[in-house]
Amino acid sequence: MTKLIKNPAIPNPVVEVSLSSENAETEVRRRYEDGNLIILRDFRLDLDYKFLASISLDVDGPPEYRRKLKKFPMEKIKNLEPSTKDSFQRFVFDVVFGGDTGRLNQFREQAASGDRQVYALYRRLFPRYDEYKAVYTWRFTETMYENLHWDNLDTSDDFHQVRVFANLDDRPRLWCISERIDSFAARMYEELGLGQFASETPDRFAYSLNNKILGGMERTCLDPMQRHHLAFAPGEVWLCESRLVAHQIYSGYRASAAMFYVKPESMDDPELRFHARIIRLHEAKAVRQASQQA
Repeated sequence: MTKLIKNPAIPNPVVEVSLSSENAETEVRRRYEDGNLIILRDFRLDLDYKFLASISLDVDGPPEYRRKLKKFPMEKIKNLEPSTKDSFQRFVFDVVFGGDTGRLNQFREQAASGDRQVYALYRRLFPRYDEYKAVYTWRFTETMYENLHWDNLDTSDDFHQVRVFANLDDRPRLWCISERIDSFAARMYEELGLGQFASETPDRFAYSLNNKILGGMERTCLDPMQRHHLAFAPGEVWLCESRLVAHQIYSGYRASAAMFYVKPESMDDPELRFHARIIRLHEAKAVRQASQQA
């Protein structure tokens, strides 16, 4: 069960839902589109957690290899061939999996099973959503003291996003979360001069908030934002539109994250999507400024 330390100074976007409760799917979908972080109280992926805890990409090796492993796409491990001639991939096979084809194959099976289960969960919760792209990530390196941020995905595309996270480690995964991007920006618009970013795409607006207002990685843990603290238990599964809710991985080791790109018109309420919220924010502020100058 997730441990949550609430900060009374800011709204709490965390909602727990039991999938065994009546109308659970409708409740999850409504709360998710509202911009909440949803914890599934009684749901776990059916995986071999003891085996997964024995796999780590935090291994000793040449500095250049260690740097690559920090961002080594899990898809490459899923497709790793023991007979590879590539020296780096050979290093991964020999050091991460001990040169054991059985361990490599077992990991592949676990990853494939986990991805299938997450997709089944997504389809159960959002049966009418029309997704056109899915990205599955498995992180098996240590992440600590990430900067507080709203995700920006370097795209001007207008879409809804569903993200499903799972803690695959035998230790809690520690997050901090703060305000929703549109409520924070509306409250601080004039004070922070956010009108200077009004001509940017919603995605670039999030980038500017992260880097020009919060300070980016150079000011990790030094931003002035109020926040809640969460410790996701081993096996815990949660959902969060990471472009809406400010979040920070404070400590984590093994986790999976799936991202589904959804056509806005298939949402219950398309006006609640990230893109529409940011456009509406700037329009409302422009109208208010014009009325004040009239």
